[in-house]
Amino acid sequence: MRYRIMEANHPPKELFLKAYSRFYHSLKKKYLDGIERANNKAYARAYYFQTLFAENKSIPRYSVFFHLLTSIFNHYRKVDESHSLELTLGRLSEMEERTSTIIEQTMIIRTTLSERFYQLNGLYIQALKESHTSILELIATEQRLLKYSEKKILLLLALNEAVHELHEEFSSLEEEIEQPLESKLTRSQQVLIFHYLSQSRGGKQKKNVSKCAAALHDFLGIPYTKITNSDLYKKLLRPLTFSSPKTTLQNLEIVRSFFEDWGLVPVISLIDSDIEKVKKTLK
Repeated sequence: MRYRIMEANHPPKELFLKAYSRFYHSLKKKYLDGIERANNKAYARAYYFQTLFAENKSIPRYSVFFHLLTSIFNHYRKVDESHSLELTLGRLSEMEERTSTIIEQTMIIRTTLSERFYQLNGLYIQALKESHTSILELIATEQRLLKYSEKKILLLLALNEAVHELHEEFSSLEEEIEQPLESKLTRSQQVLIFHYLSQSRGGKQKKNVSKCAAALHDFLGIPYTKITNSDLYKKLLRPLTFSSPKTTLQNLEIVRSFFEDWGLVPVISLIDSDIEKVKKTLK
């Protein structure tokens, strides 16, 4: 997806806010319009959520430079929000230097035996595992970002903020949408049911989160592009800590009643144990 770069010269905050507003409304409109046009609205909702918010290709999520940029920006927003953009831009040279060093190290590793791939930056290892991206493509992305002007960097931050806000906005909405198969269970409750069924059968879910998440996606009929970016995967990765303790406790009690109706005593015992653990965190 291409976004029109604003041409007027604005102070950083003004440019950021205007760009954020444009990205936010443009993406939201595309999401809602896509669902409205679709015959299968549930499928379209999940598809557009993934492609526009969870896995927006305009966000270089595996980039070292981007990770440094967003980390520093978020830090300054917490300690000095009124000057966070200026302070972030003031550290661009540092970010560029650190990224260039990573690129050099990566090229050295690439020219040696593959056994040394474990020495790659963690983001690159994640990219190689989760996508079809090559090391050269990762480096090309870094080099492209290193050439960005301050204006383009502000636009990238604004786009990332808009995508994040929309992800939060519509992921909470997803929790409220009833699915035919699961009656009135939310996504988090569905994940907990799957989690306990797996646990009761001696499943090693922690070692096979990707496979479990893919199976759950197929079972619920929810599309995905990269399984590790899906909400179901993230919830399965930490089913008892994904939500707040209070919400988790409520979900556990609902899921417990679900298994009570089925008379599955072993599963209920597992849930009771976790309920006690969560209650302790609320004291």
